[in-house]
Amino acid sequence: MRLKDKVALVTGGATGLGLATAKLFHREGAQVAILGRRVDALADAAREIGQGTLDLPADATVPAQVGAAIDRIVAAFGRLDVVVHAAGAVVERTDVEQTTLDGFRDTLEANATSAFVVVQQALRAMDHGGSIVLIGSVAGMVGSAGRFSYATAKSAMVGMTRQLALTLGPRGIRINLVAPALVPTPLSARLIESMSAEEMARTLAAYPLGRLGEAADVAYACLYLGSDEAGWVTGIALPVAGGRVTH
Repeated sequence: MRLKDKVALVTGGATGLGLATAKLFHREGAQVAILGRRVDALADAAREIGQGTLDLPADATVPAQVGAAIDRIVAAFGRLDVVVHAAGAVVERTDVEQTTLDGFRDTLEANATSAFVVVQQALRAMDHGGSIVLIGSVAGMVGSAGRFSYATAKSAMVGMTRQLALTLGPRGIRINLVAPALVPTPLSARLIESMSAEEMARTLAAYPLGRLGEAADVAYACLYLGSDEAGWVTGIALPVAGGRVTH
């Protein structure tokens, strides 16, 4: 078991990439806590993940709520070793001229600001070192037509990862980012459903591996970066994108 004796927090753990990651971490021996805003969905996910999973209702953009959740993890498990920040949102699907200021701010809040809040609060429980994994997007590395705010927010998370690697490395804390391309999740469902057959064919043609991603593809990348196997890896943005060019 690659996470035996580890304690892990997964934000956005009730659905999608967060849920897939939390399930995998639990199978790999970690004691798992999941954080999210929807109480009922969290409770259902905790039961699905497995025995001992701690569900923590909280808004990832509110420091006091995240801090209280971290305190509960330490009280329950005694420590915190791995954090995966999967919480995020697409607020508007627009290009720059159609983007509203409120939509832009809300998108940065849901993605980049929530990452900052979660990392800052988690550090209080990681004096012994550990690993932090942010789930960004390949859109933050290559851009994405019609998703100006989202791509901007995810790009900010790449910069955040590099900066935090410099400042947290001397404390024994590694931080990396996983950048998925299109993966069917509740977050991407509306986009996928809106695509015509021709649009889907063009999308698949952009991936040398010829398929959309799966939540498990992202979860296994998080597992590697969260585990001791990646003990000399920090500050990277890892595309999980089926071979799509990211430079």
